[in-house]
Amino acid sequence: MLDNAMGFAASLTGEAAGETRFMTISMTTQYLAPARPGRVTAKGEISGGGRSLVFAEGVVTDQNGTVVATSTGVYKRVKP
Repeated sequence: MLDNAMGFAASLTGEAAGETRFMTISMTTQYLAPARPGRVTAKGEISGGGRSLVFAEGVVTDQNGTVVATSTGVYKRVKP
């Protein structure tokens, strides 16, 4: 879930439609609390990068706003 959220955020750095392809180079996840029944939400955002690599951070929260997990990742732009 975090990989998808951060990867989608990375895809938006290439073009507004989000069709730029990226592959995950590395990802580290910290699990902070158990996920309870109900809705969980993952959010990804870009924290840096250059022409071919993008650095991203992500967070999963439950419906009460409790942080369930956090993650950082490195994504590489894939040429079409």
